[in-house]
Amino acid sequence: MVKLGMVAAMGLVGAMVAGEASAREVAGWKVEGTGSGVQEGAKYKLFNLDQGSRVAFEDRWGANWGWKSGTSPNVVFKKKDGGGAIKCGDVFALMIDNRAMVYQKQDWGINLSDRTKLDKDEYYQWKFTGCTAGAAIPLNAPVNLTNTVENDTLVGCKRVKGWNACWADDMKTVRGKNYRTADAPR
Repeated sequence: MVKLGMVAAMGLVGAMVAGEASAREVAGWKVEGTGSGVQEGAKYKLFNLDQGSRVAFEDRWGANWGWKSGTSPNVVFKKKDGGGAIKCGDVFALMIDNRAMVYQKQDWGINLSDRTKLDKDEYYQWKFTGCTAGAAIPLNAPVNLTNTVENDTLVGCKRVKGWNACWADDMKTVRGKNYRTADAPR
């Protein structure tokens, strides 16, 4: 009887987990622009759904990024092989205000930094996920932005210190808002 109850409880927990969306599937962004899809080298705005604002370079401690309500197109997606449409799963460099956003271990914050040159292959470390592999990335529609070094999706979230962004695996949603897990209200 105890074994049967334990198996049923484990099945219930498994069903609850299976019914939840993986944190890596958080579509936290919209690439704003005109045309039929995201093109390599074209300029766009990158809007965060949680923060209700666009990402821009901001000189600060930790990650040099911030939120601006009305930027001009300041984001470019660059592929190593150049040219053409950015498709689901294509790896690209994420250029914001002419600076590449790259993963770099930090003392505090989200472990992102910036580079002014794309002189290393390792700076090409972003891709759109949660879509059909090889499909065009639609403009003005929710998308996932995944870093291949961290192997996680970048999302907007409230945090006590640093830029209001976190990795999806370190995010908790409370009353419809995203928080870094350690900073979430109880």
